[in-house]
Amino acid sequence: MKKILFFMPDNPLKKNAGNKIRALSFLDYFKSRGFQVHFVSEYYWGEWNETDIREFENSGLASQTWVLPRKAPKKNLLYYFFCYKLPNFFYQKKWGLFPLNFPELVSIRLKRAFNKILRQNQYDYIFINYASWSSLIENNPNLGKATTLLDTHDFLTAQHQEKYPIGASFQEEIRRLSLFDKVLAISVEEQYLFSQFCKTEIALAPMMIKKSEASPVPVAERKFDLIYVASKNPHNIEAANWFMTQVYPLLPKTINICIIGQVTAFIKGNYNNITLIPFATELDTCYHQAKIAICPMLSGTGTKIKVIEALSHHLPVVCNTRGVDGLINKTNNGCLVSDNPKEFSRHIITLLEQPEIYRQQSVYAKQAFESDYEQEARYQKLDQLFL
Repeated sequence: MKKILFFMPDNPLKKNAGNKIRALSFLDYFKSRGFQVHFVSEYYWGEWNETDIREFENSGLASQTWVLPRKAPKKNLLYYFFCYKLPNFFYQKKWGLFPLNFPELVSIRLKRAFNKILRQNQYDYIFINYASWSSLIENNPNLGKATTLLDTHDFLTAQHQEKYPIGASFQEEIRRLSLFDKVLAISVEEQYLFSQFCKTEIALAPMMIKKSEASPVPVAERKFDLIYVASKNPHNIEAANWFMTQVYPLLPKTINICIIGQVTAFIKGNYNNITLIPFATELDTCYHQAKIAICPMLSGTGTKIKVIEALSHHLPVVCNTRGVDGLINKTNNGCLVSDNPKEFSRHIITLLEQPEIYRQQSVYAKQAFESDYEQEARYQKLDQLFL
């Protein structure tokens, strides 16, 4: 039985953001292949509570679970300052010798706790999510014979380009990727980019989503014309505002729209034709009641997981250019693309008013999903890395 230490700073069971769904898909894969999984997360970053921890422990996804704090408690301020705050400042700033050109999220307290787990266990694989946490394995004598893997999730230099100098940040990102034995990229674009500069093997690992049953509800009888699922990250907030101010006024008010996720908190005003659902326990039910998925997205990098989810339900997608980032197939993939509000609205109206075009886009969506993202097919690709 293979043994893996899986670090993910967020709670995968929350499923309210694409990165959590992706991490959960890997945990499901390891479970399906009989891996012994030890799961490690960070208490404050992941917004864990005791109920969440118990739920994860009972999920069957891992045989051991550690949710570690990055920070020391402030009960004793002298201890907090001299034994945590001050040492951690110098640790994260690399003792002031180098400028910080990349987000460093590993604290000295977290590194020590992580090392304790490594000293007490031997692993075949150590799996880290996000390059921001790569310091957990850097120059670490406790790794043993484990193969180290990084799931990049995203091109972080692009995500943080307003905060750090691009050249220095990119150089640091590549350096961090090179610390690992293998790196997993979510998209063909990131695989190509990283492989040009990184000596480490960069493997393509797209999203893995279980094949969905076709909606039992005939298209004409579905409750919602549009479904829009998004979390509350800055890119989604900007995109939601663009849709509501630039596209929504151009659409007939007879079109029924369902908006799901934390982004609903940023939809201002009351609209008779918009249903807001802050959290949906079962998204499949919502997708079965929708005709078209929209993914307005003006910025951000990486594959948009909500696009893949919509394709898995054979729904045509209307999105901006950023919405098809990361898709392996760039044409005839079920997505109608425009960055122009008028054309974006016309795509929606065309799909609703012309059944033949709708059916063709639905077929493209089904074919794109089954050829590139269907769970079992992707599992067989991962077997080549892990088995």
